[in-house]
Amino acid sequence: MVIGIDMDDTICSTNERIIVEADKYDKEVLGGTGIKDIDAYEFTKMMGWPQEMKGQFFSDKLEYIMDNAEIKEGAKDVINKLHDEGKKIIIISFRKGKYIKDPYNLTKNWLERNGVHYDKIYVDTGSKVDECISEKVDLFIDDKESHCEDVSSAGIKVLLFTNAYNHDEKRFNRADNWNKVYDYIKEINNG
Repeated sequence: MVIGIDMDDTICSTNERIIVEADKYDKEVLGGTGIKDIDAYEFTKMMGWPQEMKGQFFSDKLEYIMDNAEIKEGAKDVINKLHDEGKKIIIISFRKGKYIKDPYNLTKNWLERNGVHYDKIYVDTGSKVDECISEKVDLFIDDKESHCEDVSSAGIKVLLFTNAYNHDEKRFNRADNWNKVYDYIKEINNG
């Protein structure tokens, strides 16, 4: 079985790190007061920033954020267990060179530092469909509905990794944590 897995907010908690760093940036660099609307979906709205501020913040901080994002609970154990069971693990990330000098090595180094086993890495992807097709992915796991929709429309099974911003999505099978990812894979493998 070939499993394609997204990085940000699937294996690691990037969005949480963005919010923490945006709050610090607002206070320390911009002289602001920090988070203004805790319930906002987009972090720029949360901070009360104009949309164009996102580019400046990402230029200054995105590489640091991605390099320091915490691994999601259970991700290492489940991914490594799947890999040890003979599953091929393909990391397929949207990470782009626009704000990151070397998204491939940043991702590779993060995975190695966190002890996550994998077979191949793709970065700077678009919809992720081409990578899934070329690698003959049987199951694709991502937190972003649009990526799941694109990959699913290519006839590939998808599993939506639950996060605060996608909890209302009903079109896809989902997993709230990595143990549920493992259970789902066992279920479809034995079915």
